[in-house]
Amino acid sequence: MRIVFVLHQFYPEFSGGTERVVLNLARCAQRAGHYVHVLACTMRTPVPRKGKAKGKLSDAFHDIYQGIPVTLIPRSLLPASGDLGFDVAPAMVEQVRDWMRAERFEFVHAFHSMRMSSALLAAQQCGLPYMVTLTDFFVGCYRINAINVQGEPCVGPDGGRTCGRDCLVPPWSEPTLLQRHQLARALLQGAAERIVPSDYVAGFFRAAFPDLHWRVIPHGIDFLGLTAQKKSSDGPQENADGLVTLGYLGSIVRQKGLHILLQAMARVPSDRLRLRVAGGFYGDPVYQDDIRKMIACDPRVEWIGQVEPTDLAMVLENVDLLCLPSVVPESFSLALHEAAVLRVPALVSDLGAPRARVEEFGGGRVVAAGDVTAWAQALAEIANGPEILQSWSSCIRLPYRVEEEAFFYESLYRQLVAPA
Repeated sequence: MRIVFVLHQFYPEFSGGTERVVLNLARCAQRAGHYVHVLACTMRTPVPRKGKAKGKLSDAFHDIYQGIPVTLIPRSLLPASGDLGFDVAPAMVEQVRDWMRAERFEFVHAFHSMRMSSALLAAQQCGLPYMVTLTDFFVGCYRINAINVQGEPCVGPDGGRTCGRDCLVPPWSEPTLLQRHQLARALLQGAAERIVPSDYVAGFFRAAFPDLHWRVIPHGIDFLGLTAQKKSSDGPQENADGLVTLGYLGSIVRQKGLHILLQAMARVPSDRLRLRVAGGFYGDPVYQDDIRKMIACDPRVEWIGQVEPTDLAMVLENVDLLCLPSVVPESFSLALHEAAVLRVPALVSDLGAPRARVEEFGGGRVVAAGDVTAWAQALAEIANGPEILQSWSSCIRLPYRVEEEAFFYESLYRQLVAPA
């Protein structure tokens, strides 16, 4: 089977959770004998070429990433509003349609529609069946995080009416927010399957689009890749010197809440605490500068930079407690599940899927999102009683393997693509 995976961005330019999910599933699909090609957007500027042929994505970048063929469409060739909605570029729709036909794809698996609605319309024009896996809330929420402009959890779009009431800021108007919801519905209705990674996300979309069927397939974790990197075999160890090393693993953006964790650390002057921050800086330069200053002010904090998937275990193996201080609901959290494979417990915000997992299965503690005092209190208690980490570690439930996730998708692919 010839499959194209569509998403908003990809390696090596971006390395978020959706990109990692796609990379893992692409590898599994290859091992199952399929031809897989990734189609995404890049922020790079197209290179002028003299006498170049028009059509078939002649301005795109074509590459191979870790054995996966990748085609990247320059952002400048897609609608400026693509970061917020589902507008298309007619010229790009035509090029992608011709490219898909030339590549003889049989199926499209869309993981993120931001900026890439042109590709999905092209698939429809080709008559290709497609499924969508929603890795966050973008389809139902232009703010992506299901938090309204007042900073409160969204109760659901209500056909776009809630958006017009609670999130009416430029460039939006009430009619355009209603239209956005209608376009989202059309995209979802056209999909052969609609997949979400957690019950929490399923609840949001079942409320937003109650007449559509939703299937939950949790993201799988690459056990073999993690354990191949791993040196020891037991989870967090009791340090003879009583040190507790905290770990933050993720993009450094305001929504992920690293500032909350750093402020909480500053309120707990214990020499027993250490914090290792792994992740790249994105977005707001003012926020980036604030984070760099907070890290520089605390000698107990170490920033180790962006981490490749092949190095995740080496990071997690050297922390005693993962911290997920997100101030918006997380749809899943690969970091939480990867830590679970290595028996590393977690402190998580009381929002989204991580909260649901820890409350249901244990393996850590839930802390109020955005509450520096609550996070400081939790850190102080752990510094004074680190033995609790062993108790949390012992009851961690292992997540799905990526091979299990791929098996579920493989069965859907074969059901949805008619035999030749």
